[in-house]
Amino acid sequence: MPVITNLRLNDKNARIDFLGAEYSRKILEDNPYLDDFLVYEPGGRHSGFRGLFNLVKELRANKYDTVMHIFPRFKVSLAAFLAGIPVKVGVSSKWYSFLYNKKIGIHRSKVEKHELEYNLELLKPLNVPVKDKKINLWLNSKDKIFASDFLKKNGLAGKFVAVHPGGASGSMFNWSIGKYAKLIDALYEKLKVKVLLIEGKGEEEITKDLFLRLRNRPPVLKGNTDIKQLGAVLKKAAVLISKNTGTMHTAAAVQTPTISFFSPLFVLSEKRWGPWGNKSAILKPKINSCRKCVGENCIYENCMDTIKMEEVLEKVKLYI
Repeated sequence: MPVITNLRLNDKNARIDFLGAEYSRKILEDNPYLDDFLVYEPGGRHSGFRGLFNLVKELRANKYDTVMHIFPRFKVSLAAFLAGIPVKVGVSSKWYSFLYNKKIGIHRSKVEKHELEYNLELLKPLNVPVKDKKINLWLNSKDKIFASDFLKKNGLAGKFVAVHPGGASGSMFNWSIGKYAKLIDALYEKLKVKVLLIEGKGEEEITKDLFLRLRNRPPVLKGNTDIKQLGAVLKKAAVLISKNTGTMHTAAAVQTPTISFFSPLFVLSEKRWGPWGNKSAILKPKINSCRKCVGENCIYENCMDTIKMEEVLEKVKLYI
């Protein structure tokens, strides 16, 4: 996370901790600029009124002098206020922004810049200069060994293309499974390149459906793989093909090129949510930007399927 990087570059002696949900711990593991990760458990020890004061007690014990609310939550904001942390940085648009004493106006819904740049805006009230905008996923030796062993076992020691047909919101704002099946067969048969299928958590049915349509069945990286293992595998790929999803951002973080399907929805624009810092190609339906999706009432039906396979193959040729 570039916010952490720039805080450290500004003050090498500061203690920098991150409070977040358990699922985000792995993303920040081995980050050399971070001192500690504090797990926020809104459904556990931080639940309810008693949980609020548990959090207050924990924050107070660490004697922080500054808190930055990058992903603001009312309970966390209240806890930081009650803990007596002197400097509290947050956005002015929240109804509970009175809990902050250093505010900045950020209107993400206007989609004027990338999400990363919106987050870096929070450094301004602290007069911290932005010196580094890179996104990194810090891979350790275990992650790299996992990737090497997995790829060798599955015959992917050389050049290969990673394809992730799933992602958040399922098939919505994505190519259909039929299109992905034709693409994978074309990668094998026309471009003569090996393929690795990426399967996210809970996407087993997508894989089954896809395999029923394929002439060429690629090896599968299962959804129980953690994000750093995924990153280590993707780092070896020539390119990743997917919709706008977490896998895309993981690939970008390890500098693997991406070919990404983006919907015409304004709020999901690549300007805000696109891959950052890597070589990338964005493919969108050639229609006007939409304020909302009307689904079955749309004159284009599944507009994402108007993106032609030939367009994808031409982009793949740039990276293999």
